[in-house]
Amino acid sequence: GVSETEILFPYGATLFASRVGQLAGNHFATLATGHEHLAEVGRLVLWHGAQPITFEARP
Repeated sequence: GVSETEILFPYGATLFASRVGQLAGNHFATLATGHEHLAEVGRLVLWHGAQPITFEARP
């Protein structure tokens, strides 16, 4: 089969799982600002699909 690559932004209680069972999730970044908007962005993506996003690395 085809494996999809996703970046998940969990907020609240989260469990990574698929039809075949639980999945491992690896932490790779921490939001420094804007975390108060995660629920709003989550609803936007849920109802309107993928959105553009920008990542910036901080030293």
